[in-house]
Amino acid sequence: MVKLAQFRRDGRFVQKITNNSNFDIQLVSQKDGSFNINIEDAGQSSTEESFVKISLADLIAYVSERIIEKIDQTTLSEAAINNRSRLVSSKLADTNPAAAIDQLVEVALEDKELTSSLPSNVQDLIRRRVAESYREQRLSVNQGAISRIDFARSQKLIAMSAPLISEMATALRKSATTLEVSSPAHDKDRSVLFLDRDMAREIETAIVDSDITPMLGDITQFNKDNGWGKLKIDQGMKTISFSIPYDILPSIRQKLIDNMKVDQVYLQTYFVRDRSGELIRLIAVGILPTPTI
Repeated sequence: MVKLAQFRRDGRFVQKITNNSNFDIQLVSQKDGSFNINIEDAGQSSTEESFVKISLADLIAYVSERIIEKIDQTTLSEAAINNRSRLVSSKLADTNPAAAIDQLVEVALEDKELTSSLPSNVQDLIRRRVAESYREQRLSVNQGAISRIDFARSQKLIAMSAPLISEMATALRKSATTLEVSSPAHDKDRSVLFLDRDMAREIETAIVDSDITPMLGDITQFNKDNGWGKLKIDQGMKTISFSIPYDILPSIRQKLIDNMKVDQVYLQTYFVRDRSGELIRLIAVGILPTPTI
């Protein structure tokens, strides 16, 4: 949080945190031993000169959108199919469980309680999608300010944030089942990050490359609304998932769709690897002209 506050003010951060480099970021637990911790930040004054004028929660949304894997359509569809009877009986959708999932997300975004009749894994899935949706809203609202973060600064910010977010996931090894970061908005807490144990295991072992790598491949799936997709690489021998951060998506969506009409798309990507160095997914942040062969 201190490094995010430094980046917000100066567009850079120091490697070593000391009392002199902490911009009044305080961690306050509600009671001894509590896992519910408030991050208290003095915020930005209207006269303060800052590199980017957004809240720390919005910066968390920015880095989370790049580091946390997007929920894929298959997972949502399987949850809907496996819980078809419960979703239909909830009267949220007459015949289409997938529509019921979407409606449950809308209900949760409106700060209404989820039905307790749903299994915990479905409720967690919905909470995860709610956090994604609110991140998308925040990035859309702050797109002008966020546009000041160029590729070079973004690379440094992601390289710094990825291992620290993985440390947040360690609490889910034994002592916790979910981890959530929320921010007050209009007197309501809104979730900007949600992790369950499965997500935490992937994050703990994942390593995000600090450099951008061009990747040529065939896009086989693409969700134009949230930026998730699948790409065939290595001459079609391997299929890998990718996600496009929501603040970048509007600027490259149509270009990507147009490029899908040809055989291959040339993406600017960060590689996300497991501990053995194997590529497990991509974070796509731009499109290059497809090279001629």
